[in-house]
Amino acid sequence: MSFVQPDVFRGAQIGQSVIVPNPLLKEQPKPALKLQQIQQSVPSSISTIPYYSIIPDRDHVQQQENKIIRTNTWNYQSTVAFNPFITSEIVRFGGFFKDHPDSYFIIGISDSSAVFGSNEYPARGDNKKKTVRYFKDGNLGHIGDTIKGNSRIEENKSVAMEVNMNIRPRTLTFFYDNLEQPVSVINIPSSIRFYIYLCDKNSSFTIIKFSNVQYSSAKGGIKGQRIVDWGKKWKI
Repeated sequence: MSFVQPDVFRGAQIGQSVIVPNPLLKEQPKPALKLQQIQQSVPSSISTIPYYSIIPDRDHVQQQENKIIRTNTWNYQSTVAFNPFITSEIVRFGGFFKDHPDSYFIIGISDSSAVFGSNEYPARGDNKKKTVRYFKDGNLGHIGDTIKGNSRIEENKSVAMEVNMNIRPRTLTFFYDNLEQPVSVINIPSSIRFYIYLCDKNSSFTIIKFSNVQYSSAKGGIKGQRIVDWGKKWKI
């Protein structure tokens, strides 16, 4: 397999706002329904993370500020990962897909040792065990069976991932339209990257958040909740 040296692009700065909680306010009663907890707003950013897009072949993928765009070439697979490695803190990465009606698109994380070549699917070869893949239809893939339970990703709807590198085991939680999803992953590697996968010509992914956040939005207790382990063979 020939490998084309990836091009690296600096991402656009994403706006942020910080809300400082008032320590003098009395603690409010916890809502009785867990559903109320998972529909909370996105946590405020501590800092926006400057990022670099690793584009394997610029003839097939372009970047315009915070938007990753597939060119008009048919039948070309484009996996774009993002530096920096994430090794600490609570980090949220998200955005939305557009103009991708036919083939699957994917958002996920990879072990930082994974390298994606030109015209490569994210699970090709050894990268299958080095990636978690959230597919357009809502299924999650890693090693073994794909797991159902998360929402189907519609175009122009926000989808996000939150990794919590401060706790043990380290966790990966998915959010769709700001709602926590039932299937999450634990024991993720100590160093990861976020990535996206596009296939349809002229499709795109726009990054709207890549930030350290003040607290985790993952609350659990969701109907249909399932927690799966990185590195183990998944079974339906």
